[in-house]
Amino acid sequence: MIAGGELQREARRVLRKLLGEGASLVRLDDGRYTIEKDGARDRLRVTQPYVSGFRARDWISPCGTAPQSFVLSDAGAAWLRRAFAEHDPFAAQHQMRVPRMIVDPDGLERIVNANEAESPVSRLKARNMIDAAQFDAAERLRRDYTIAQLAPRLGVDLTAPTVIGRRGQKELALTETVIAAKQRFSRAMAAVGPGLNDLLFDVCCHLIGLEDAEEDLGWPRSAGKVVLTLALDRLALHYGMIVTAPSHGRMRSWQAE
Repeated sequence: MIAGGELQREARRVLRKLLGEGASLVRLDDGRYTIEKDGARDRLRVTQPYVSGFRARDWISPCGTAPQSFVLSDAGAAWLRRAFAEHDPFAAQHQMRVPRMIVDPDGLERIVNANEAESPVSRLKARNMIDAAQFDAAERLRRDYTIAQLAPRLGVDLTAPTVIGRRGQKELALTETVIAAKQRFSRAMAAVGPGLNDLLFDVCCHLIGLEDAEEDLGWPRSAGKVVLTLALDRLALHYGMIVTAPSHGRMRSWQAE
């Protein structure tokens, strides 16, 4: 019998490698298991008692193949998110946290853990309702909106940078980075145009779900998807992404600046 703490330590080591699409835990000829993805096998080895412990807790689901293989279950993914959560483990299981490079108002790059579940465009991309070019265009608009500090504040901004001069501290209201982001954001919204940029602003910047935005605007169901698709296409064009639509089917190629 494997102790609970030991099983959880092994689960953190093994199950995180099953998070990727197409990854499975496959039985080897010697009775141990390894991670297999896209035909390639990992160097990691897992013994049968640990695999039995994972199954007993419903962290993995059998694929019904020969040799025997398993994939990460929904319960296993939820447990893994809780196990790696830094603050609230039970809130983390409902989030989609991924590392993301951002640029702060001072122009410095840093890596943060972003919750993709909070973004409507992330959910739309996960459901294949928008493509990679449209998603990247939406994320770029949201990044400029954030850097430009256009979101309404509910209190005093204690994080605003300050400079010390002869008369004491003076608040540095707008840095060059913030001004530049505001200009980029304004140009992007103007390029998309009225009638389209309202929905774009709600979904990409205010993070309002597409269904809620349709209801707020008084639009019928599915109308928002059509409008948002057109808006994101214009946004991608504005950002220098190449979009082509030949007569036989819709084909999309793009290249960011």
